[in-house]
Amino acid sequence: GTTHRFAPTSPTFLMSIEARSEIRFPDKGILGHHALVDPAVLRVPTPGEASSLEADAQGEWRVDVKRDGEITRVFYPFSPLDVVGWKGTVSVMQLNVADIRPVSSDRYHLPPTAHATFVMRDAVVCTFLPRPLENGDPTALKVPFYHSNIDYDEVLFYHNGDFFSRRGISPAMLTLHPQGIHHGPQPGAKERAAGLSRTDEVAVMLDTKNRLRVADGADAFERADYWKSWQTKETR
Repeated sequence: GTTHRFAPTSPTFLMSIEARSEIRFPDKGILGHHALVDPAVLRVPTPGEASSLEADAQGEWRVDVKRDGEITRVFYPFSPLDVVGWKGTVSVMQLNVADIRPVSSDRYHLPPTAHATFVMRDAVVCTFLPRPLENGDPTALKVPFYHSNIDYDEVLFYHNGDFFSRRGISPAMLTLHPQGIHHGPQPGAKERAAGLSRTDEVAVMLDTKNRLRVADGADAFERADYWKSWQTKETR
């Protein structure tokens, strides 16, 4: 990995995804090298741009190294971020969702993989953004199809917008659909989508072959009746 730090200048909320393999852009095939994300829009740090990192009370600089869920602390007698430049492709980088240009189809509902932003050895990150819907064929599906992930756990983070395929979803929510659990549009979603010409959503999806475990304390925020949102009638 690359030694780095976050230095926000305002209150910041982060969704952190950690990988054990190289994170890269997906193969874009016949769409071309500049599809979805043009490398020219990527932002990388400029040496000397960030504020200096102050030493702790002992005059040392600490770096946390994470491996297998455990943290090892390494202490330096000098700032480990005193970089003056670099050569190669291993670097911290920033990609704004506003710079992603999603693909769309006029007559065919594209699978989620068409919106892949990053791929790893056992995982993929997709970004769903405002885009035209399938308006060229009245029989075309405008909402995600029902499916069951037999290989992946799926997490969706809802950042902003109107998520018409889900009821009761608002920004900053997360949904988790483990392997083998059927899911898809909720009742009424297909009908609501029929009169729409565009999506108005910003959401990030993580699909991973590694089993995800819910963190301690998360049950305090869980909507335990989420599964009922697929029902057309109340079940006691």
